[in-house]
Amino acid sequence: MASSHDYQPRCPNRSITYACVQRHWPEVRDACEATGRPLPHFVCHEFERYLRCGLLEFGFARVRCLECGHDRLVAFSCKGRGFCPSCGGRRMEQGAAWLCERVLPPVPLRQWVLSLPRALRYLLAYDGKLLRAVSSAAMREVFRFLRLRARKVLGLLSTRHALPGALIAVQRFGSSLNLNIHFHSLVLDGVYARDAFGTPTFFELPPPTLEDLNRVVARVAKAVLALLHRRGVWLEDAPDEEDPVAQRSGSLAEMARASLTGTLVFGRAGAKPVRLQDAPVRAPALVERVGRALGFTLDTAVRVSAHNRLHRERLCRYLLRPPLAKGRLHETVDGRYAFELKAPWSDGTRVLFFSGQEVVARLAALVPPPRMHLVHYYGVLAPHAKIRSRIVPEPPDEDRGCGHSVVYQETRTGKTIRRRWVPWAELLLKVFQVDVFDCPECHGRMARIAWITEAKTIKAILACVERKERPP
Repeated sequence: MASSHDYQPRCPNRSITYACVQRHWPEVRDACEATGRPLPHFVCHEFERYLRCGLLEFGFARVRCLECGHDRLVAFSCKGRGFCPSCGGRRMEQGAAWLCERVLPPVPLRQWVLSLPRALRYLLAYDGKLLRAVSSAAMREVFRFLRLRARKVLGLLSTRHALPGALIAVQRFGSSLNLNIHFHSLVLDGVYARDAFGTPTFFELPPPTLEDLNRVVARVAKAVLALLHRRGVWLEDAPDEEDPVAQRSGSLAEMARASLTGTLVFGRAGAKPVRLQDAPVRAPALVERVGRALGFTLDTAVRVSAHNRLHRERLCRYLLRPPLAKGRLHETVDGRYAFELKAPWSDGTRVLFFSGQEVVARLAALVPPPRMHLVHYYGVLAPHAKIRSRIVPEPPDEDRGCGHSVVYQETRTGKTIRRRWVPWAELLLKVFQVDVFDCPECHGRMARIAWITEAKTIKAILACVERKERPP
């Protein structure tokens, strides 16, 4: 565990992503407003908060050691849901710890990844109700398959006696920083069945075959298309007067379409970005393991055992990860930005080149609208499931100091506080292995004494700190 001597306040204004947004976000915003199609408020708010994230000039918490009086200033975070790497990383760690400790029972899990047709991704990008309806329709077909298999394998009298469970993490991004709505589902690799006394018992089921995947994804496609037909929604391109995204903001609709198709918005509009193809070309897999039907694909290759905590938490982090990782974006000598792919494509593409405005446009398309939930629970993991309280893990009883616990002790009063979330300081300890409440002078415990938000006070304190740190 790293000590507080290693703690250094992060400097987001030194990162390539921050410099790109700071330089080109005003250009994109002004260009959209000049055409009479301004971006929505939630997109502008996301960028403005990101430009203030982690900077002391926009407010901070003052932390003081109760023993020696040493002071420390901790800048506020934007807590954005869009593309901020720092806040997204801490939210990822918090969500993974919550799922492993409070939601997922100690049974085998299988990841079901459902990819959608391109036209459907655009419809779901900014419609939270339709997104939830589509994910529910897909999970109903997966549960139907599990119940039928349980009745056949376990000899149940009815499929109603088989109780599956799952959660869906909606990912809005693809590997090339593009808008790509798809579902990563953690499904219990089996079902629960209650005995004569009502006690739920878990029974593992055999893995699905390729024929099973093709059958399930075909039923998912049929159910989703029927849902769209009932709601009067069509996958064909609609004119702008019938497009809800274009009605809200034509600029955002244009950026979303370009991001979905992998084309450019500014400069050579409609063209593909420049690529660097220096990686070996991958041959197609000899054994197909993905079910396909009508543009839908379903993959279930990843499985986690019941008691492998490290693998489970790593998989949960993968489901909840932010779209942009640090170190993937680089600035070239000609002023463009090179985005390095996580893994080379099958044609050997390893790097994509964008202008600064294109990077901002891609980030704007990834910002989710307000009140759009990106994690959904189904079956026995649903909040109001009858047996949920009997299968989910018990909450921890004491603070273990690793960010997993939900019970904390107030430093100043000594009172025990039970919360449903992990404080940011605990996430810093878990993510960066740094305890910000450990005094670097006497190793005592530090406590928050004030939240500084007024401009005059901020300038006065920062000026005092600068004079104190300036050498004589």
